[in-house]
Amino acid sequence: MPESFRSSHGHIVYTDSQAGAETLVLVHGLPTSKELWDPVPPHLDPNFRIVALDLNDYGQSEKIGRAISHKQRADVLDELRRHLELRSFVLVAHDLGASVAIDYMGAYGDHVQKLVLMSPPVYPDLKEPAVINLVRKPGIGEGMVRVMRDTLFSTSIKRGLVHKSQLTPELLESFSSAFAGAQGETALLRNLRWGLPAETFRDYPDIIRSIQTPTLILQGCEDIYIPADQASRLHADIPASTRLVFIEHGNHFLPIDTPEIVAEEINAFVG
Repeated sequence: MPESFRSSHGHIVYTDSQAGAETLVLVHGLPTSKELWDPVPPHLDPNFRIVALDLNDYGQSEKIGRAISHKQRADVLDELRRHLELRSFVLVAHDLGASVAIDYMGAYGDHVQKLVLMSPPVYPDLKEPAVINLVRKPGIGEGMVRVMRDTLFSTSIKRGLVHKSQLTPELLESFSSAFAGAQGETALLRNLRWGLPAETFRDYPDIIRSIQTPTLILQGCEDIYIPADQASRLHADIPASTRLVFIEHGNHFLPIDTPEIVAEEINAFVG
């Protein structure tokens, strides 16, 4: 059952298996929610404690009515750590969740035992997908979110999958329904307009080069959203990066596309 706590930026909803020798905290990216990870835990070591949260303004977490930075999301992540009374944990993050993870490492890295980054957009020179550039335009973005919300979700996520049948109606509904109604549509637009890479990721190269935590990087060979060089550079720049895996027949949304491989890599890395 989902649980919640009040953070400095609104109520946060999360799930917690509440048992296990090692705690994995799973952080989703754009435009998904904690349900992104649902296909993975059945293949993970049963001795892991699994915590998955909805970031502020996503999923079942509170729509806070204002923009929130990646650094503030990292602060909230550490508030969750303290709420759960975790001294340390394994941080597993996908897509823009990986960006939040970089900010977390810059501020709170001492609490991370091991780090897993998937499909990571983390460098200031990242070229964004065309759809993101389109929704940034005043008026156009509002119209797209209002008229085409369900189509946007279905199309953008399916394009990021090799195994499109893995996106079940239930998963798609969990992502899309979180942004229903005027308040949800406004929150979705805020998230889609999350910031420009040149500004948001400006400090990331320095943080990345300071990471001394053992790190696993996973990237789909067929990722249409994040260029392979983002993962390769990250592996080269993190001093403690121990493994870079390019998953064959994997696209962007790896926890949905190749959950067994993602779990196998985490099991071997953390175990």
